[in-house]
Amino acid sequence: MACAYPVRIRAQYSQLDLPRESQSATVVQRIGTTDISVAYSRPGVKDRTIWGEVVPYGEVWRMGANENTVLTTPNAITVEGQTLPAGSYGLHAIPTRDKWTIILSKDHTAWGSFFYKPENDALRADVTPRPGPMTELVTFEFADVTADGTTLLLRWEKLEVPVRIGVDVHGIVLTGLDAQLRGLGAFGWEAWYEAAHYCHAEGIAPERAMPWVDRSIARQPNFENQTLKATMLEEQGRTAEATTLRKAMIDGATNGQLNTYAYQLAQQGELDEAVRMFELNVKRHPEDPNAHDSLGEGYLMAGKKDAAIKAFKKSLSMDPPPGVKANSIKCLKKLGVDTSLWEADKG
Repeated sequence: MACAYPVRIRAQYSQLDLPRESQSATVVQRIGTTDISVAYSRPGVKDRTIWGEVVPYGEVWRMGANENTVLTTPNAITVEGQTLPAGSYGLHAIPTRDKWTIILSKDHTAWGSFFYKPENDALRADVTPRPGPMTELVTFEFADVTADGTTLLLRWEKLEVPVRIGVDVHGIVLTGLDAQLRGLGAFGWEAWYEAAHYCHAEGIAPERAMPWVDRSIARQPNFENQTLKATMLEEQGRTAEATTLRKAMIDGATNGQLNTYAYQLAQQGELDEAVRMFELNVKRHPEDPNAHDSLGEGYLMAGKKDAAIKAFKKSLSMDPPPGVKANSIKCLKKLGVDTSLWEADKG
């Protein structure tokens, strides 16, 4: 029996999950702890004149195809210097030949720009388009990524449109730390140490860093958190307290901790103190070939060639593990020492 009503299937109205001509894509960039994403559909050039025809000048365009192009950020960011609160936004533009107006709309669920209303604007910013490489499909990408920002680029046909995005990374992290330090991790020493270490390394919030490292030490004093506090005390000019703390810290340090501390001192340019710590570690652990190998590296960094050669040879005489052996041989070669005897020994 024939159907009583004509059935017309149009892909753009289909409620089924079927392939689309303009396929969807998502691009994500993390800045600090903020994941910024853009979800969009990708129409093609297909030998058409895009700018001024397919995309008319002076009219609102959804910057893609199908539904809204959507920018989502879990934290407040800046777009071309203007603040955009956390949320999801419809991403539109009004293109002209020389200037584009970028629009972030609070209405991100509508179909394209057909239902766009200016009263829903969260932000507008003017940007300058520029020539770009031929790009067949609409493409969004994040470029010029820095520690606290990125440039969102729209590429299509032979044009690219840059939109600068900024993120208050430190402010967001500090706000997040307040919440994290009220969780389960706050019962251990590690979370308080990590929070204090982040602030110290980034040079921010010293008024928070010291209480946080003190809480870490109160939960479990150890080499890591006491090292951090001693460094912070020295930076505050409280050298007597720092010296006392460092002595206690070094007195209780394990082989690995003292070795790591010596390398940290070397990285900070304190080579004399680094060598002193390497020597102390060898004195405490004379049977450890790695301690002698590390001492050799300390001497090498300090320009003490003969002492370095002696330390590397001592390490090799102690049947070191493969990694330690390989490092001692490599360093001796740099120093011009014939290493064929140790290389011939496959044991």
